[in-house]
Amino acid sequence: MRIKTNKILISGLLGFSLMASNLHAEDTNVATVNGQAISKETLNTVVEMVKRSTQGGETIDNKTILEDLIITELARQEANKSGLAEREDIKQKVKDFTDKLVLNAWTQEKAGSFKHTDDELKAAYDKQITAGDKYEYKARHILMKTKEEAQGVIKDLENKVDFADLAKKSSDGPSAANGGDLGWFKPASMVKPFAEAVAAMEPGAVTKEPVQTEFGWHVIKLEERREVKAPEFDSVKPQLQRQLEQEKMLKYMDELRAKADVKITLPEEKPAEAKADDKKADAKPEEKKAEEKPAEKK
Repeated sequence: MRIKTNKILISGLLGFSLMASNLHAEDTNVATVNGQAISKETLNTVVEMVKRSTQGGETIDNKTILEDLIITELARQEANKSGLAEREDIKQKVKDFTDKLVLNAWTQEKAGSFKHTDDELKAAYDKQITAGDKYEYKARHILMKTKEEAQGVIKDLENKVDFADLAKKSSDGPSAANGGDLGWFKPASMVKPFAEAVAAMEPGAVTKEPVQTEFGWHVIKLEERREVKAPEFDSVKPQLQRQLEQEKMLKYMDELRAKADVKITLPEEKPAEAKADDKKADAKPEEKKAEEKPAEKK
């Protein structure tokens, strides 16, 4: 099956690949366009990119991709001859892009230059384990719009009505079709009132009072609880290294900020109350009298 190549993808690749084409020996070039070489390496790079962007089993016609490269190179040459590169708005965009590219490269290199001792990594690991959830829970819930409705659900459950059946019949939550089943979850993945209620429960228990969250009123049944197994140190070591890099980078930037000669000329915004007072002060005399005049009794 023959596919159409992605011209947008090819255009993006030209930004860095075609400029390097003339650095290769002539026998490695697959085409020249008005003297501008397209290297075999450029073609191979684009072919691999197109392969990765398509579904398996589709064949790639190298000549079709090369023709697209030639057309895109012709367009690039015409754009260069147009003089647009000298336009101030284009120059500014080029500068902005270059500044961003340099900033990103510097940030990565600077962050990567910070060294971490094994003690630092171990301390970060211990802190993460201590702060993490100790347990994960398996629960069901029934979500109602009002507290009164949720209290009615609790009464029905006290009369031995099956929780899952009642959830399917009454719950307003998206898990109603599954009998209110939430599966296994950690407290951090739930809103705080819900998580706190679950953490205080024993397996098999149902909340005696509805739990209010931003979604409504919940009746919760805790089915199971199990300990969370802490990940091995080596498995999270790369993540810890990145975390320490970010922390040290932020500290470094704070130090730069403290030493820098910064002058802020942006006027301070007044609080809302002060703005309201200013508006009253600027009001015309007749408007002030209208505001001060008491409302007439009907």
